[in-house]
Amino acid sequence: MNLLLHLEFFIAVAEEQHFGRAAARLGMTQPPLSQGIKKLERELGVTLFHRGAKGVTLTAGGQALLPDAIDLVGRSRRFTESARRRGHGERTLRLGVMPKVPTALVADLVSTVRAATPSGLVEATIAPSSDLIDQLGSGAVDVGIVEHPALVEPLVGGDVVSLPLTLLVPATHPAAAHDPCELSRLGGLRLAGPPRSDGPAAFDLQGDAFARLGIDLDVVHATDDRWALASVAAGQAFALTADPVLSAPGVRRLRPDDRSLRLRLRCVRSASGDVADEVLDALAACIARFAETNGDAR
Repeated sequence: MNLLLHLEFFIAVAEEQHFGRAAARLGMTQPPLSQGIKKLERELGVTLFHRGAKGVTLTAGGQALLPDAIDLVGRSRRFTESARRRGHGERTLRLGVMPKVPTALVADLVSTVRAATPSGLVEATIAPSSDLIDQLGSGAVDVGIVEHPALVEPLVGGDVVSLPLTLLVPATHPAAAHDPCELSRLGGLRLAGPPRSDGPAAFDLQGDAFARLGIDLDVVHATDDRWALASVAAGQAFALTADPVLSAPGVRRLRPDDRSLRLRLRCVRSASGDVADEVLDALAACIARFAETNGDAR
């Protein structure tokens, strides 16, 4: 027998002094309530109520047991509420970040989320923007940093914050002698970057920027900055990075002459989750500080 449930039956009938009213209060019909009281009486070996045509009254045994029943049910509820609060406090917040976000900024973002999470527990994952949006929708990720523009509805999105981009060019390429570098000087080089499937809207926007200069981009797929850097060092491609220190032997860091080329980031959370909008604001502020600090990095 579920003792606590049947004690709730006992309390309701005792306080209402009527099976019908007690059943309505409990959101149930009268017959199972009456059966439940009889089952409790058999279990305890005590008659709890005098039953009459106009209602019920407590027996001496029922009067003696009622305070203990109220105390037990109350403590059970307090225990459940305490456990739920503790479970929420110990919850791990899952942060998703797209691969173009610089490593140092990822660490700052994790620290920001950790400070805003009651438990201080954070689990970070790196995945393309399109995958993160799917994971946010399914609840596998609580809050994500995705590349803008992207279709995020019905998710909740924060402000868009952008990071300056730096050109990575093979040191042997003629463009390496020009800083700032005109994008038109990058002829003969492919762009090392993520495939279109990682973020179709952002990919197309970048392609449009080059198309206005008469450059038809040929992309060699590089899932993150490490692979992009390797392609540049091999003399096969150029890359755009938001990382203020990323470099390698045989690679030149140059400022692009088109300062509209930026990595635009947006903080997004699940619409049904319990992540507060203040967390999105804190993450956006973290990205903005990083952009301000590294705005002139080459």
